[in-house]
Amino acid sequence: GRQGLVASQRFTWDFDGIVVVAQYFVSGGAMSYLWNTRVATHEGKALFSPADVKWLHEAVVAKCDMDDGVKDGVIGDPLACKIDPSEWGCKGGNNAPCLSAAQVEAFAKIYAGPTNSKGEKIHRGEFVPGLESSIPTTPELFSLSGDFFQYMGFMPAPGPSWKPSDFDFDRDYKRLALAQALLADTNPDLRKFKAAGGKLILAYGWADPIQPLNTIDYYETAEKTMGGREATQDFFRLFMVPGMAHCHRGAGAYAIDYLSYLEDWAEKSQAPDVMIGAHVKEEHYTGWDFKLPADPANVTFTRPVYPYPLRAKYKGTGDPNDAGSFKPVGP
Repeated sequence: GRQGLVASQRFTWDFDGIVVVAQYFVSGGAMSYLWNTRVATHEGKALFSPADVKWLHEAVVAKCDMDDGVKDGVIGDPLACKIDPSEWGCKGGNNAPCLSAAQVEAFAKIYAGPTNSKGEKIHRGEFVPGLESSIPTTPELFSLSGDFFQYMGFMPAPGPSWKPSDFDFDRDYKRLALAQALLADTNPDLRKFKAAGGKLILAYGWADPIQPLNTIDYYETAEKTMGGREATQDFFRLFMVPGMAHCHRGAGAYAIDYLSYLEDWAEKSQAPDVMIGAHVKEEHYTGWDFKLPADPANVTFTRPVYPYPLRAKYKGTGDPNDAGSFKPVGP
């Protein structure tokens, strides 16, 4: 994903069309993982068990599952799903699974995103509803994030002596600025790419724990930079895929033939007003090499995915497992 954005921003003459899926804004993503691990850990032990995050995820999804008009285990519009972590806090006489006071506090901090000691937001890396299964259940930091801080994030690099506990959220996020400048893939000025006739499809899963809101933030900044939504969507469109995890998989219709849509746009001037995604049956999921378009015999359901900010909603009639039974609606 990051390579595609860099190509569109720096090497605008290389490609007529680019598909970017699940890009990773390096320093921001690493800091989000660090924040989530720290607030979900107490005295060296994880506050949440795998069982905790499983039932919590199911509870949150159940709360907002019908926002697209069908009960399918997918939150269609996480931005419209409003949750209060205390809703699942333990109360007297309640035998159902619940969160301790410490878990409620950690849950709230994860959904607020990284802040300094004054409570001021320092990065838009907060979770959205539907990401609960990605709450850390171990005190160990995700290895990719640890490697970033040890060898890439700071200059000079601290090396293997750096520990997650060393990071100061009042100070160290500012020290990432130099690395961010060198590694940046967030330049919203795409005038050269557009002038060269380039077309860009950016797709991101709502169930990707890295940073769906950062992706939207980048796209909306590009809209403002490039003259508004219409002028931007003439060459650059964002597709937020409900229920899709990082790159693929998840509860949503993640199997999308992006390349065919890009070819139609770049070679035939047929802009992708909608893309059709499929959810592949688990027994036919083979990892990165599943074939597209997906064999209908191996598909559980299909869904339309519209350019952001449009989303799919059930028409009220027709097969809820068929993409044709859905329509685009605004935010």
